[in-house]
Amino acid sequence: MSELTATVAETRANFSKIAATVNATGRPVTVFRNSKPWVLVAPVGRGYGDRIPNIDWSKQDVVRMDEETRKTTLPAEWDDPEDDGLYDDLA
Repeated sequence: MSELTATVAETRANFSKIAATVNATGRPVTVFRNSKPWVLVAPVGRGYGDRIPNIDWSKQDVVRMDEETRKTTLPAEWDDPEDDGLYDDLA
């Protein structure tokens, strides 16, 4: 059985098909970037997902949107003064 491979461009253009194939066959697809193996698209249920953390999404920070103004406000703890000016050089 040959290894399934794809380039980054092929993966970007056909991710849904690749993911469906991986899920149906249980075989991973190695994605190549600049002719070198870069990442692996693998089925979670076949042992490849053993290192995926179980995240309780209900306890994660959520940014709420004001229904009237349709604007979001970041939580106060996200306002870190140390980050001020972090991206100034990019402007």
